[in-house]
Amino acid sequence: MTNKQRYYYLQAEVCELLPPYAVDMAIRAGYGQQYESVSRRLSHVKQGKIANLPDLIALVEAALPAYAIPAHLRPQAEATLSEK
Repeated sequence: MTNKQRYYYLQAEVCELLPPYAVDMAIRAGYGQQYESVSRRLSHVKQGKIANLPDLIALVEAALPAYAIPAHLRPQAEATLSEK
C-alpha cells in the first residue's frame, strides 16, 4: 500500500471525528513551521485536497490524542523502482 493510499484510508476513518479546530490545534502544537502558509496547507489536507500522510497524522495526533492510528496506516518509505 502506498502512502497516498494510507492517507485516504486514514482520512476515511477520521473525517467525521476531526473537530473544526483541528488545524488550530496542530499549529498551536508547533506543527508545520516549515510551510509558508501552514493553516491553508493543513486545511487542504483535512479537506482531502492535498494527500499528505504526515500532515494528516499530525492533525489527528493534535486534535484526537485518544485516537490510536493503526500501525498499517503509518507512513513507510516508498520503494524505489529498483526494489519493485
